[in-house]
Amino acid sequence: MADIVLLAVIQKAVDIASHLAMEEDSRFSRLKANINWIDSEMRYIQSYLEDIDSMQAGDKRVATLMSDIRSLGLDVEDILDKYSIEIASAKRKGFFTRLRTASGIFGYIYNTHNFVAEIEGIKEKVNDINRRRQTYGIQERYSSGKEGTQNARRSFPHLDEPNIVGFEEHIKNLVVRMLDKDSQSGVISITGMAGLGKTTLAKKVYNSSKQCFKCSAWICVSQQPNMAELLRDIARQVGLEKEKWEHDVEANLFAFLCHKRYVIVIDDIWEMKHWDTLKTGIPYNFDNGSRILLTSRNRDVGVHIGGQTSLFELQPLDLENSRNLFFKMARGSAEIMKEASCDPPQLQNIGEQILRRCGGVPLAIVLVAGMLSHRDITVHAWKEILRSIGGEEDQCLKIFNLSYKDLPTTLKPCFLYFGLFPEDYEIDAFDIINMWAGEGFIRGSGEREVEEVGEDYLNHLISRNVIQVGRRKFDGRIKSIRIHDILYSLCVKVAKETSFFITINDEVTGNSVMRVRRITSHSSNLGDRTVNYFRTAKLRAVLCFGEDDWSKLKRKHVKKYLRESKYLRVLSLNCRGLYIALPSEIGNLRHLSYVRLSVQGAAYVDLPTTISNLENLVTLDMRECYRVVISHIIWNMKKLKHFLLPEFCEIKFDSRGILRNMGKVLHSTEATSVNLQTLCGLTVQCFPDNYLFPKFTNLKKLGFSFGSGSNLLKAKVLLDSIIVPHKLEILRLHYLPHHAFNIMDLNLHRYENLFTLHLYGPMTELPAYDKLPQNLTKLTLVSTCLEADPMDKLRKLPKLKILQFDFESYIGEKMMVCFGGGPNNFPQLQVLDITGLYNLKELLVEKEGMPQLTKLRMENRNLVMRIPSRIHDITEKVEVGYTHRKRLRLLWSARLAYSLHHNCRRQCSGH
Repeated sequence: MADIVLLAVIQKAVDIASHLAMEEDSRFSRLKANINWIDSEMRYIQSYLEDIDSMQAGDKRVATLMSDIRSLGLDVEDILDKYSIEIASAKRKGFFTRLRTASGIFGYIYNTHNFVAEIEGIKEKVNDINRRRQTYGIQERYSSGKEGTQNARRSFPHLDEPNIVGFEEHIKNLVVRMLDKDSQSGVISITGMAGLGKTTLAKKVYNSSKQCFKCSAWICVSQQPNMAELLRDIARQVGLEKEKWEHDVEANLFAFLCHKRYVIVIDDIWEMKHWDTLKTGIPYNFDNGSRILLTSRNRDVGVHIGGQTSLFELQPLDLENSRNLFFKMARGSAEIMKEASCDPPQLQNIGEQILRRCGGVPLAIVLVAGMLSHRDITVHAWKEILRSIGGEEDQCLKIFNLSYKDLPTTLKPCFLYFGLFPEDYEIDAFDIINMWAGEGFIRGSGEREVEEVGEDYLNHLISRNVIQVGRRKFDGRIKSIRIHDILYSLCVKVAKETSFFITINDEVTGNSVMRVRRITSHSSNLGDRTVNYFRTAKLRAVLCFGEDDWSKLKRKHVKKYLRESKYLRVLSLNCRGLYIALPSEIGNLRHLSYVRLSVQGAAYVDLPTTISNLENLVTLDMRECYRVVISHIIWNMKKLKHFLLPEFCEIKFDSRGILRNMGKVLHSTEATSVNLQTLCGLTVQCFPDNYLFPKFTNLKKLGFSFGSGSNLLKAKVLLDSIIVPHKLEILRLHYLPHHAFNIMDLNLHRYENLFTLHLYGPMTELPAYDKLPQNLTKLTLVSTCLEADPMDKLRKLPKLKILQFDFESYIGEKMMVCFGGGPNNFPQLQVLDITGLYNLKELLVEKEGMPQLTKLRMENRNLVMRIPSRIHDITEKVEVGYTHRKRLRLLWSARLAYSLHHNCRRQCSGH
């Protein structure tokens, strides 16, 4: 862990040195010398730590030494953070030139003498550490080294589908039990020790049988569950109306399920009392074939819920299945032996010894395979893993710990960051990558964007099997990630030992509070505990996943807290309240890079104009707020790359930001370009007529809503502000009025690399296929009210893979994939989703049409389908109720849009 801190320190020293590199004035020579000393000394210390890291286990002297070095690294990081942003700001504003004759740059910001004195104190600590190392005989032991993240042999693993080696018969038997209506036991309890694959088995059984039930739900309970939220989650999934699960959910859910054949999976339930709460909303109506499938490490919990006959006790894999799983995860035994640089039988013998120490636990086998896949296929490398595992009874625990220690230095803080999220949380890849970037754990290199580097890091962690893919995007990129609960516990354990982060609910000592760099809360007490207890300038990240009531926090305390937390880089808050106005003091957080604000309920969020002072802000995510008001000076933020708003927002203008010149309305940043790559949720009708947007030179993802008349002109102006059209990849257009508009006026075909297009709102007709982006891969139509069959224009799109028709996107009675085109009709289409088309009566597809189709999703209603048998076999039907609920949500959004549209017009009428 100490080397993680040193890595950040070294990078900061390099950044500061780069700002001073061009300054030849002798006044700065001592400052430069000290910065260079930090860089050089920290690199030596980091190399030393890498050499002795293998000695840490069982050697308390090494552990103490590393703790001292960790403290040293944190002290240096604090010092550099104190000066880095001022140096960069002074360099940009020209202070190095203007203030040479005064007391120098630190005479204006800080005194150079103070900085040098602090570095001298660090030098003394380094000397003390070296003296202790020699006095107490801590010797180096050189390890064989590890490959860096760029040299990993595998970048993309096969974890999208859970591994089922040895589970085939289990799945068959359990599916039979699930579907046996004559069975007297409606509960199946999969129990066993951690890491055996209980959740993997449950997922396979659930996915193989849920289509036979009227409704289904899957919940994860874990150790500290919010029981009310779990019941609401079940209610949402089974289809209970929203108003019934918001109030008295237990009774309403119980009544709803009494007459349904349901299947509910309760994953990872630890205690009997948790079931005693859940059962108030789940009836035991097993006579109609309903089923409850649960997983637990505690056998008694399974007996308590379903009785002795419900138990299915999962056992470790035998040696043969362990071997099959190992070689499957390690690229196959034949390939391994082919690449071996030694006698294959000898290597195989070592592999067998490693497998025996895994004890048949699939998770341990998968982790060992991940470590070996990143090492040379030699006897020496494999013996090193065998030696590290040890021979005691806690081999599996050692394997889990070794999976962390075996990570390259650059990946360790990224792995620990997963522990900041709640257990069983599905983590968005966009969020975690931008948090890493905000902390400085990842950086762009050369022509590679930081997001690309972040995706590489995720893939390397996946290839080592320490995290799993939750979902993938349609293009195969990672959308979300999950982490196994054992490895999650490992994150939390290591984080506590190293003060990497602290969970608010935990008991902490005074010393750990002083050293803590990150805090996280999984309940609704972040505000009180943080503002009153964790008041430290050392904080780098604050994450809240509860629902703190903002109105209960004293504003003066929040202001003081923001003033003191001046080194904060990542801020993610989940809160509630009718009116939330962030204090202007948020503008003091000059290091802040990532901000995510989620406000529950119908709240009004007002961002102060001082947010434009956040010169390092890269990500501003307000998507999960109800209503946001933000100043137009947001365009002044040069480093802002990702700006995400709720579907409807308001923009504040003032006399300083609006200038008039010969009848045109301008703004203060008219001639500037902005670095935005993502701009979502903009409401163009909030802008005055003739408003000139800044130039978007890097925009990749754009989403906005607009209306008719002058608002349509504003939409065109916004699209014309995209200076480099070929960079745009994703476009979401939300058209609000009821009468149709001509989408061809927007000239979408100029976006030659656009691969995702989402159209919401009535339009006269679709453009001809050659007037659409030719690289279009995914197209979604919602409420477009097309009268002509759209298939004739869409069928020739050469790269279209996903086509979604939703709520009244087409109002005709017949839809047909035109005959005569054969396999040239939708040549690449893989998914066709048709829901909410209430007038549709007939669907026709020619025999050779859509040759690559793998999924047809249809609303379950009386629809005549004349389609080939191969498409019949891949058809998935959904209930009418699902689409009806979705329709109500869309109508509610439309009413909200109409209301905000008129409010915005009244506010903007004075400009």
